[in-house]
Amino acid sequence: MSDRTEIGPISIEHDAARGATKLAAVVLCLVLVVQVAVVAVLTIGPQPMDSVESVPAEPDADAWGDADTETLSLDAQQMATPYGGGSIDEVDVQAVTNDTHVAFRLEWEDPTEDTEINEPNAYSDAAAVMLRSGSEPPIVMGANGDPVNIWYWRSSWQFSDSDPGGDMYSYPHPDDRTKPGQAAGNPLSQASYTRYGQNYYATGYGSLTHAETQPVSANGERTDDGWAVVFQREHDASGEYDAEFEDSEQMYLTYAVWNGSADEANGQKSLSYQYLTLDTDDGTLSAADDESDDGDTDASDGGAVASVTETAGWLASSATNWPAVTLLATVAAWLVSYWRLRQ
Repeated sequence: MSDRTEIGPISIEHDAARGATKLAAVVLCLVLVVQVAVVAVLTIGPQPMDSVESVPAEPDADAWGDADTETLSLDAQQMATPYGGGSIDEVDVQAVTNDTHVAFRLEWEDPTEDTEINEPNAYSDAAAVMLRSGSEPPIVMGANGDPVNIWYWRSSWQFSDSDPGGDMYSYPHPDDRTKPGQAAGNPLSQASYTRYGQNYYATGYGSLTHAETQPVSANGERTDDGWAVVFQREHDASGEYDAEFEDSEQMYLTYAVWNGSADEANGQKSLSYQYLTLDTDDGTLSAADDESDDGDTDASDGGAVASVTETAGWLASSATNWPAVTLLATVAAWLVSYWRLRQ
């Protein structure tokens, strides 16, 4: 039996090909491990919290004027199909708390106000916060054994003036046939909404589940150049995977936004690959420690932190572009190994 295969002018030696395939498989595993490790190491940062008497539910409340702000870089989602998004470059985030409630404020630039989804290829602007207390979850919306809590707001829920079905379903048939989502009680298919924030759980991409309990409220408003959205919730929540603000555990959170006019929906979004953390060691959300003996040192340290955060965000974003990296590394490993084994 021949130990070679002829494919046109190319002659492939079986033994060398088998050896190269084994080495390429090892390289593939190493690349995947390194990518996961890079994202895990480089995407952790502190999220300051301010304690207030009354946690605001409105984006323009005075309390936000005194709250610290973190600016996070956003990138296209490149971890699972459908890939895409990335039309929004950054989002400013704030957080405040008191003895009973916590709130997060997101603000980003978006010149188009996309609030109507009553025709084909119409998508809503939206925003979400992903949280988990305890251990750091995988950035890909959690995993089995590492569930995450997701708070979601959609502009069409709050500002749409029309039935989401619009004229697309104007047939001479009952709505339970032409609008099955509404008939089935799908929370994303309601004709109108009284609560603009929804509470979800996930254990990885494709596993998003509407929670039985809905303790999250949200409120958005147009700014001069985009959107500002506030998510609010009581510390106590009874849902199976609700973020636990009362336990003395670390809290991890990250953010995502959708631009409807850029055809962003579902997995196609602008998201941060950088986790922020909340300090809940004392069992409640605490105010940020801003004390310092030297103002110049503060400015210097702030610049250094910003530089490190920006670099980490870039590296994490690059690491998560795994399809191209994995393919190139595997093919290169096979070719090099095959060439060396033939010698």
